[in-house]
Amino acid sequence: MKKIFTLLLLLILTSLLFSIPTKLTRPGNPQLYHKLNRLAKANLKLLPASHAKEYKKLLKTYPDAVMAYLIAYESDAILAESEPQNFLQNYQAIIELLDKEGLRYSPEFFLSYVADQTVSDEPVTPYRSELLDNGLQAIIDTTHNDLDRYRATTLWCVSRLKFQQTSGRDQSPLDITQRSLVGRCEEMQILFVAAARTVGLPSRAASTPWWAHMDNNHAWAEVFLDGAWHYTGDMDAAWFPDQTWFSGMIDKTVMILADGSLASENDEILATDKYETLINSTRNYARERTRTIKVKVLDGQGNPAAKARIIPMVFNWGSLRAITYLNADNNGYLEFSAGRGAFFLSVFKEGMMALEYVPSRTDQTVDVKTSLSTELFSSGLHSLEYPSNPMHWDNQPESYKDMVNREKQLWQEKVKLYEDDAMHATEPDSLAGEVAALCRGNLDAYLAFEEKYYPVDDSFLEFLLIHDPKFLWQASAEQFEALYDHFSRFGHRDYEEEAFLSLLSPAVFYEELPKPFLTKNKQVRLYPESFDLTSKSGREGVIEVLAKLQKKYRINPDKALSGLLRLDVAARQKHLSPVQYRLLACSALRANGFPAEFSRIPDLVSVYIDSDWQYVNLKKLEWEDRASNQETKTFKLTLQLNDENKLPVRISDEQLSLCRYLEGTFYPLNNRFQYLGSGIYEGVFPASDCFLQLGYRSSDSKTMFTLMPVWPEPGDSLSYQFSLPEYPRSWKAADEDIIALLDEQTLNEHSLILIGSLDQENSRRIADKLFSAEKNFLWLGYNDSNQAPKNYAVNPGWQAMVKDKSQNALRCITLIKKEGQWQMFEGLWDKLP
Repeated sequence: MKKIFTLLLLLILTSLLFSIPTKLTRPGNPQLYHKLNRLAKANLKLLPASHAKEYKKLLKTYPDAVMAYLIAYESDAILAESEPQNFLQNYQAIIELLDKEGLRYSPEFFLSYVADQTVSDEPVTPYRSELLDNGLQAIIDTTHNDLDRYRATTLWCVSRLKFQQTSGRDQSPLDITQRSLVGRCEEMQILFVAAARTVGLPSRAASTPWWAHMDNNHAWAEVFLDGAWHYTGDMDAAWFPDQTWFSGMIDKTVMILADGSLASENDEILATDKYETLINSTRNYARERTRTIKVKVLDGQGNPAAKARIIPMVFNWGSLRAITYLNADNNGYLEFSAGRGAFFLSVFKEGMMALEYVPSRTDQTVDVKTSLSTELFSSGLHSLEYPSNPMHWDNQPESYKDMVNREKQLWQEKVKLYEDDAMHATEPDSLAGEVAALCRGNLDAYLAFEEKYYPVDDSFLEFLLIHDPKFLWQASAEQFEALYDHFSRFGHRDYEEEAFLSLLSPAVFYEELPKPFLTKNKQVRLYPESFDLTSKSGREGVIEVLAKLQKKYRINPDKALSGLLRLDVAARQKHLSPVQYRLLACSALRANGFPAEFSRIPDLVSVYIDSDWQYVNLKKLEWEDRASNQETKTFKLTLQLNDENKLPVRISDEQLSLCRYLEGTFYPLNNRFQYLGSGIYEGVFPASDCFLQLGYRSSDSKTMFTLMPVWPEPGDSLSYQFSLPEYPRSWKAADEDIIALLDEQTLNEHSLILIGSLDQENSRRIADKLFSAEKNFLWLGYNDSNQAPKNYAVNPGWQAMVKDKSQNALRCITLIKKEGQWQMFEGLWDKLP
C-alpha cells in the first residue's frame, strides 16, 4: 500500500509539470469528458468493491478525458485482472507525450489510436514508460516527420521480436521485449501497435480472421500516415508502407477488419459494442477493386427480415468459418464492402436460415436477395475463385538493409545472454538447464521455484519441455509451484499426449494464466479447494463435477464481466457468460483429474473419457454419445472419395469435417474421420443433425467446396460417394532458375529442400510442419544466424537474388525430388506429394 501511495504522489507531482491540451480537459470539452466519465463509472459496477474504489480514485484525481477513456474502454474483465497503478503509469506517459507534441488529431481519434492501452487480448502492463526507456524516447527526440518515425519504430521492433509460432494466449509488450523475444503474427501486431502509439503514431490492429484461398489467418498493423491508413507486415521489410508478403494477395481476401473504439465517420463501421468498434478496412487495400455487397433478407412470407443475422464465411480448415457477424437493418437490408474473392453468406433469424453463394466477380456492386426457410440444403459443388492482383515492389535502400541486419544481430546477442545466464545458474547438460534456457528473460522466476523444491522431479521438467513455452516466459515462481503441485497429483496418469497435456495445462483457451490459490494450510495450488468435487472416476465422476458446478454458478451475460477471465477471477464470480462458464467447467474437470477442452459449440465441452474425446452437455448434464438410459447414441458415416477419373483420393484432415449448424454458425465436431485406404473414410459421431463439409485447394486461385446435410438416427450406418474434380495430385516441375541455385553435390545428397528466410513467417510455418513430421530436409536462406537450426545454410545464389530484388526475401519455396525429378511449390502447401 505504501508503494502504491508513493507512486501516486510522485505521479501527481509530476503531472503538475505537464499540461493537457484543452480539448481533452473537462472545462475545454465538457461534452466528451462527461460522456467518457459516465461510461468509465458504469464500467466499474461489476468489479469487486475494493478494486472499483481504486479506479474511482484515479477518475477523481485526474478529471480529464484521457483517464476517463482509459477506464471506460478497457473491458471490465481486464479492469478486474489489472493493477490500477498500471493504468496510472500509462496515463502519465500519454500526458508527457501530449505536453511535448501537442494534440495533432481530433480528441476522439487520439484517444482511440494513440492513448488506447491494449491491442488485442493482452493484459494491461505499464509498458509505455518501459519502452520509452528502452529506445522509443530516442525515436521521439530524433525523428521529425511521421514516415521517419514509422521506419525507426519498425526497425526498433526487429531487435525485440522474431517470428515464432506460439500458442493463442497473447503476450504483453513487456512479455515480448523482456522475456521471450519471440511471438506469432498477433504478437508482432501487439508490439508494433503498442510501440507506435507510445511514440505518438496512430495505429490499430488489422486482420483477416480467415484467409479465403488458403488455410490459416493473419494479423498485422495499420498506421496513420499523411492523413490515411496504411498497412505494414514484417518489421524487417517495412521501409515502404503497404508493401509486405501478402500485398499480391489482397484481391484473394474477402474482408479485412480493423479495431477501433470511438467511431469515426470516415470509417465503414460494421458493428459497435460497449468497448470496440469493428471497422471494415477492405477499401484501404483493394481500393477501386472493392465490391459493394447489398443484401436483402426476406422471411418465409416474403416480408423483410428485420435484424436478421448475416455472416460472411469462407472455407478454412475443413469448414465454412465466420469472418464476422453482422445484422440487417429494420428493413432486412445490409450493405458492406468486400474484396473480389468468392464467399458464402449464412443468414439466420429465429430458427429460419439460408446460405447464399457470392462468386468472385469484377462487378463494383453485387445484389444478394435471399429468403429464409426452416432448412439448409446441399450447396452442390462450388468452384471458389480467388484472383491475384498486380503490385509494384520497391527495393529498400542498402543502408536500411544494413540497419536491419544490425538489429537482428542485437536480437541474437540478447538470446545468447539469456542462454549464458541459464548455463551459469544450473547444472550443465541437465534437464533443469534445458528448462532454464527456455525461460529466457523469466529465468529468475524459475530459479526461485527450483531453489524451493530442489531437486525438481525429472518427469515434471520433461513435461515443461513439451508444454506451452509461453508458460515458461510468463509464469511467476508461485505459478511454477502451483503447476508442480497439480503435476504431483495427476502427472502419473497414462494418457495419450494430447489428453496428458490437456489435464496439466493451467489455462484452457486464450485466457491469462491464473494466480495460484492458497489452501487453508497456506499451500499453493492451481485450483481452489472448492473445485475438489468428486472422488468418482469415469463418466459418473464427470457428471457429478458438472452438477455441483451448476448449483454454484449462474449463466447470465447481463450480470457477468465481459471477455475472457483468468480462473482466479472467474472462480470468485456468481454470474458468468456462456463462454466463461465452459472455461470454468474445463478447469473444474481438470482439477478432478479429467482432461477437458473448451468447445466453441454452445453448452458443450470435450472430455477425454473411455480412451477417446467425447462431448458432454453442461446444461443437460448428459453425454452427447449416450442416451439417458446410457445406450449408445451414435451413427457411422462412410465416404468414398474419387477424382474425376474414378481413382481413389486421399485428402488431408483439414479438408473434411462434420459440423453442427447453430444460429447461423458452423461448428466442426472434434470427432475425426479415419482413413481406411482406397479413398475410403469412416467415422463414428454423436447422432444429431449436422453437415458434411469437404473442400480442397485445386490451386492458389481456386478452391473446390461442397456442403451436404446429414440427418441421422442413432444406430444409422450412412454411406456417400464423392467425385473430386481438379483435385491436385502433384506439384509442378521445378523452375530451372531455382534448380540453378543448387550445386551438384546438394542435388545428389538431398531430396527435400526449403528455400526461405529464417525470419519470414511462411518459411517458419513450412519448417515447423516439416520438423513436426520428422522430415529430413535442407533449409537454404540468404541470411546467417547463430540461432539457425543445424540443417540450415546460406545459399550464395539465393543471397544474390535477394540483393538484386529484395522482394525475393519474402518468398518461400519447397523442393522435393521424386523418381529423380525435382518438383516445387511456392508458398504454403497443404501436404507433400
